[in-house]
Amino acid sequence: MSFRRPCRLPSSSANAGRLAGFAAIALLSGISIAGAEPAPAPAASSPAAPAELRKDTRFLTGFEAEADLANLKPNGATAEPVTEGASEGSKALRITLKPGEAWPSVFFNQVPAADFRGYGGLIFDVYNPNVDTVAFGVRIDSSEKADGNGNHSRSGKGSIDGRQRVTFVMPFGVDPASLGMKGLPGFGEYRNLGSTGTGPFDWGHIVKWQIFMGRQHADQVLIVDNVRLIPGRSQDFSNIVDKYGQYSREDWPGKITSDADFAAQLKKEDADLAAHPAVPQRNKFGGWANGPQLEATGYFRLAKYQDKWSFVDPEGRLFLSFGPTCVGMGESTILKGREYMFSATPATDPTLAKYAGKDGKTISFQLPNLERKYGADFKNLWYSRAYTRMISWGFNTVGGFSSWETFNNGKVPYTATVWVTGKHARISTGAEQVRAMHDPYDPVFATDTANAINAQASRIKDDPYFLGYFVGNEEHLGYWRGGPKSHYTLVLTALKSPADKSPAKRAFIELLKKKHGDIAKLNTAWGTTFADWNAMNAPVNPQEPYSDGLKADLSMLLTDFADKYFGTVAAAIRAANPKHLYLGCRFAGFSPEILDGAAKHSDAFSFNIYRLRVNAKDLDFLDKYDKPVVIGEFHFAATDRGVFDTGLVGVADQAGRGRAYQDYLRSVLALRNFVGAHWFQLWDQSITGRGMDGENGNVGFLSITDTPYTELIAAARQIHGEMYEVRYGKHAARSQAPPDKAAEKK
Repeated sequence: MSFRRPCRLPSSSANAGRLAGFAAIALLSGISIAGAEPAPAPAASSPAAPAELRKDTRFLTGFEAEADLANLKPNGATAEPVTEGASEGSKALRITLKPGEAWPSVFFNQVPAADFRGYGGLIFDVYNPNVDTVAFGVRIDSSEKADGNGNHSRSGKGSIDGRQRVTFVMPFGVDPASLGMKGLPGFGEYRNLGSTGTGPFDWGHIVKWQIFMGRQHADQVLIVDNVRLIPGRSQDFSNIVDKYGQYSREDWPGKITSDADFAAQLKKEDADLAAHPAVPQRNKFGGWANGPQLEATGYFRLAKYQDKWSFVDPEGRLFLSFGPTCVGMGESTILKGREYMFSATPATDPTLAKYAGKDGKTISFQLPNLERKYGADFKNLWYSRAYTRMISWGFNTVGGFSSWETFNNGKVPYTATVWVTGKHARISTGAEQVRAMHDPYDPVFATDTANAINAQASRIKDDPYFLGYFVGNEEHLGYWRGGPKSHYTLVLTALKSPADKSPAKRAFIELLKKKHGDIAKLNTAWGTTFADWNAMNAPVNPQEPYSDGLKADLSMLLTDFADKYFGTVAAAIRAANPKHLYLGCRFAGFSPEILDGAAKHSDAFSFNIYRLRVNAKDLDFLDKYDKPVVIGEFHFAATDRGVFDTGLVGVADQAGRGRAYQDYLRSVLALRNFVGAHWFQLWDQSITGRGMDGENGNVGFLSITDTPYTELIAAARQIHGEMYEVRYGKHAARSQAPPDKAAEKK
């Protein structure tokens, strides 16, 4: 299962300082940069001397001879020469990645270490003999110390549709983050895998590269051939963004070329919306109007029908929740330090001036495009159209991270995302990407949680269109499949803190006292030599391997932590807004103990799951719970419309996005506990990266110019129109269920 990094509506800083060293890194990697001022790179990032751009194509292997196979090393996989799918010569390499392994892979060792300096990228041909799309990753290592997190490694990702042949390229060296982006413009005829990683790397000392996948539940086959290095290239990033925030060096259907195009697109979309006012069989909430009539309580609730969980809307109709996140406006990108990338800036275009951020650090192209399209009063007009669009496209939910303007909209049910801030203590493991985890044992946490939830509840005011609360997102809770150190990271971090600095540490000591009584019993269980309980007030750092007794206690403490955290949040919601649902925290990392706490206190689980489809075998840890599940985030992206990155799951093109959307929804509808899935996000991200972290994916139903992606929308309309019958069968509505006792379902 793949989970996304924490995400938010954009902030105003983050990446401006990453430009230093970019030009030096680029020279090492076979790319000459124009538009960026050269600056010395840190020594650790550039261990080799700059190389001249190579003009030749360097053939590496075609798997024709036995010698070509000598340095292959399968891991949870097989690799064998075949004639099927060969693109050069008579043979290719058939890679079968096996189920059961966490990261099945095939390593292509370079013996001796290879010098890739001066070349522009590693390219290879891939044929997919499967019917289904296959997603895979590629990683290049410059040291045996490579960790896959950027240190001595660079990584990319791709996917290929069934029965297709594609030439992929992994561009060398340049970390897009050094320009404030997740992805860079592609290589034209080759499909770009991207290249990420910010740690030390030496293109002059490549020890291996690999093709890998995440955990699979069936054999996945790819046929690879004609591996080579392509010539280095000069790359100029000046003026790559036009006045509308679009990529200036490509054309595509729907690209805005003048202000007049906005009016033409509006007229075209108006006709489409009039022809498709709503998908069939929906009531005003988006529930199944022709489905069974259950008890109507006036608010959303959760119940079972045909032994399958579902929301029940205020009118008592079954309701499966599908919709986009981040419904709102304000997407911005870093301007300061990157002015050379933009053909228009606030200094040259008065339309942009009012949409520049404080001190000119950021700029929004989304907002001036809306003004050009709808006029000065674009805000109200755009929100009205947004709800019309959602209903027409078959959506029935405003997902997480959406603007407060979506509250009480009276047209589309919505969620609220609560962020608990304040001065309560936190548990910082050092591995979190955005924020440290709350310390629920600090009494101030309960106060801060109540304040945050009350602020939202005061706006919602018993609105029947309100679906429920998400509180937080992808909190840093550890992950049990990562081993004991990851599993118990919150408890271990608290134990490493001085007791006077950590409410959790003090609570854990009291729990251990209650369990063991005598410190000698704890010493026996842990293999430690504490003189007395006071000795535990100092930092405690157990070393692996952990004893069974220690792991039992860590599990006990994590169980109590989960109960305390989710119990505090649930209590605040019940006090502020007892008629509405607590939809969880949109898990990324988790453990059985954490899930136990969430199951006890929340109305539903929520997970962010980025895969081509959802597989029940990935979710076998949920078998012990009879609990409804909401997917908080998923998406599919392509690079065929001027946007540089494929997000977390890439496909070939816009038609592929539509097919992947339908496949994903069908996999969700097949799982009896799943009650909906929310797409991340309504809009594409800025091509030069959102201000918070540089994400720049084609992840939207709308482009940065407010242009709908018609292929994706057509696919969504179709599956949305069928989803209740897919879930319950075409004749489910004929067997009207008697009114259930809603109070018993709470």
